[in-house]
Amino acid sequence: SNRSAELEPALRPLTLGHVGFPSHPSERGLNTDSATVRLILHLHSVFKRYLGKFQCAKSTRMSRSLPLRLPVLLALLLALTTLAAAAGEGSGNSEGRDGRRRDSRVHDAPPSDAEHHDDDDDGDDAEDGEGDRDGGRRKRRHDARYDHESFLGRDESRRLDEMSPEESQKKLAELFAKVDKNNDTKLSLDEMEAWLAEIAHQEREKQAESRFHSIKAAISAKDMNSSLSLEDWKKAMHHEVIGDEPADKETEATFAQTMAKDAARWVKADANADKKLDKAEFADFMFAEHSPRMKDVVVQEALNASDVNRDGRIDLAEYMRELFPDYEKEKREGKKLPKWVVKEEEFFKMNLDLNKDGSLDADEVYKWIVPEDIDHSKRESKHLFEAADEDRDKFLSKDEVMKNWETFVGHRATHYGEFAPSSHDEL
Repeated sequence: SNRSAELEPALRPLTLGHVGFPSHPSERGLNTDSATVRLILHLHSVFKRYLGKFQCAKSTRMSRSLPLRLPVLLALLLALTTLAAAAGEGSGNSEGRDGRRRDSRVHDAPPSDAEHHDDDDDGDDAEDGEGDRDGGRRKRRHDARYDHESFLGRDESRRLDEMSPEESQKKLAELFAKVDKNNDTKLSLDEMEAWLAEIAHQEREKQAESRFHSIKAAISAKDMNSSLSLEDWKKAMHHEVIGDEPADKETEATFAQTMAKDAARWVKADANADKKLDKAEFADFMFAEHSPRMKDVVVQEALNASDVNRDGRIDLAEYMRELFPDYEKEKREGKKLPKWVVKEEEFFKMNLDLNKDGSLDADEVYKWIVPEDIDHSKRESKHLFEAADEDRDKFLSKDEVMKNWETFVGHRATHYGEFAPSSHDEL
């Protein structure tokens, strides 16, 4: 039964292309701004590092010692994740900076694993202590890797990080011409958004292809590029999640339920109805929220999860149930609701229920589940303009881009910003 309890949270990240358990805490809806979860993130990275060493170990001594350490690290990680989740339920620790609860049902796909701003836990964007202000302007710790990977893509960003400053600047000058679609020697916000959206699209295609090949490898396929069948997918998932041997009935039943959900998504992704997915179709299966033709299945998955009375809509109580399980009970008893719950009520009424009829229809559900800026291209474009548009004319000249070149690309001297300044002015 313990294995069955672990299985359910592990399955969704796997179906979306993330291999391995436990999943990253942010994928479980935990607040990655909190100190406790930062410790979890650190242990998560340590666990992955040890796992990588173990998988690549050639030394007999290393291969003997690492298996002894891995269970300890995994146990610590799972315990802290559970603790943080429990703490979040009671104290509202999983609220975002705007006071709203982070909703794990909403698909939000940042372009990089790096934290854009390493904010502290006091709810504002400034660092604590003496260094909060410089000349009256707030400063925030900033990971430049996020900007570089957004602008270049992960592989290209890493490649430029191995270049000299001169080589990186030359590459940036070449890229400027590609971003400048209308060749007017300046970049508009629309051009930057389109560029970042295309980079994000390419990254999804790469991730989907990598996952496609990992599934092929898991089933020992001879042709790594031929289409995948649903049975191939189920076989690979069983191997990754449960193992090759049958598990207990409860675990197998949970796995079967998840595969049934995947089957519905699979059928929708199968554009030519040949019961198999090629790489392009598999990308739609993995990243359904980014494919308009997958809208129906995205909405249906949300309804299956939240529409308790099965009327094809999501009312306020159903929306709140996952965020605050005691919502209806405390409302009936007339108890004072936590502030973050009140904010969620207002958010539902003002931002999600667009026609103000008290519940979300299919179109409103889709807009809730798939944010307009799901790939963060709009948000990141504004950030890059704030950093580089020195004359504030809402365009980036080539001079401005080249003057602020480290905002867009890295180089060998910084090694992902490791030796770069730890903060920069946020205007």
